[in-house]
Amino acid sequence: MLKKICVCLLLFAFTQVKAQELNCSVTVNADQISVSNNQIFKTLENSLTELINQTQWTNINFKEHERIKCAFTIIITDQSEANSFQGTVQVQASRPVFKSNYYTPILNHKDDSFTFNYREFQPLNYNPNGFESNLISVVSYYSYMMIGMYLDTFSLKGGEKQLQTALTIANQAQQSGATGWSNTRRGVTRFTLVDQMIALDNEPLRKIIYSYHYDCMDIFERNQKAAATKLSNLLVTLKGIYNSNPNSIVLRSFMDAKSDEIVNIYRKNRGVNTTELVSVLKRIASNNSKKWRQIYSN
Repeated sequence: MLKKICVCLLLFAFTQVKAQELNCSVTVNADQISVSNNQIFKTLENSLTELINQTQWTNINFKEHERIKCAFTIIITDQSEANSFQGTVQVQASRPVFKSNYYTPILNHKDDSFTFNYREFQPLNYNPNGFESNLISVVSYYSYMMIGMYLDTFSLKGGEKQLQTALTIANQAQQSGATGWSNTRRGVTRFTLVDQMIALDNEPLRKIIYSYHYDCMDIFERNQKAAATKLSNLLVTLKGIYNSNPNSIVLRSFMDAKSDEIVNIYRKNRGVNTTELVSVLKRIASNNSKKWRQIYSN
């Protein structure tokens, strides 16, 4: 009951004190290309930091200490023209755990289809009514994804509005012809990631993700063994999600963000029987098999 009251007060506080939602660190690395003016990338880094951290993305008002910790890491791999670049963007976000100093990851996603045009000192502003540039659309899309996924951990489908906005950005950007936005059955695009996340048949997984954070992680400070046991029972139910859709992009994204955390939890809580859990994890996220072997059953 105390946690529920505190979360309600937290959500109430979001509406009372105006502050931006994101506390983001931006890194732009251009070491892989040779250019005459490296200062352009530092200018871009500063401009993106300002865009992300100073834009009011929603009508939810966060206190300064409640802003979502996140990071954009842009690696530029090619320059096709004077102002045209391509590379990758790694997006990470985390969420505080109740009554602790620990932050649990909610997103750790690498986007390999990032192209953009940029002139030094050009203004970067988000326009909710239409497509401005691929650079702004990619950054805005992931900003809404992070906010939506963050709010989903505090209430069931709590970030629906923000995820719908991310989908709108993806739909608008598709018209530009830029890479990474297409609706395809092969691979992960920005469109398919958010489209699958808010799909009706993905609701069971969103419920599990919410329960992972609110019902399991948020009680760790009170009773680690009880929380680890509860979390193990919850994660085992992912087997049903996988059996229904073994190619689920959202499940893959969730496991990519959580794999290290899950291993650390059960390495520290050896009294929890993890036999079934490890079997399920090896099945639903076989790419992390080496990590799962670090979890031992007792």
